[in-house]
Amino acid sequence: MAVMSVEPNFVKIGQNIKIMRIRKGVTQSELAKKLGISQTHMSNLEHGRVSVNLKVLLRLSHYFSCGVDALLGLTLNTEVKPQEVEDKYTAEELLDILKVLKKQVI
Repeated sequence: MAVMSVEPNFVKIGQNIKIMRIRKGVTQSELAKKLGISQTHMSNLEHGRVSVNLKVLLRLSHYFSCGVDALLGLTLNTEVKPQEVEDKYTAEELLDILKVLKKQVI
């Protein structure tokens, strides 16, 4: 039996984290503090520049009240959808969401 190798898509994971963070109404800095990581590391996670370790992934799952599979984009029909974001966000945050959407379409 062949073993199937699946490479994680850290850019997609980062986009999911960012959308969930914005939906929850917290800044990168606030979320980083809650996770016990630096704001720089949080930014790198959201941009897919670094891999997310299991400890941080589990903390994110708990904070967002979702399964790890949702953060990884592995669950069918549970992908984070930016249209679920409420209208209470700044123009800068909405532009960030649009950038994420544009990357997903391409």
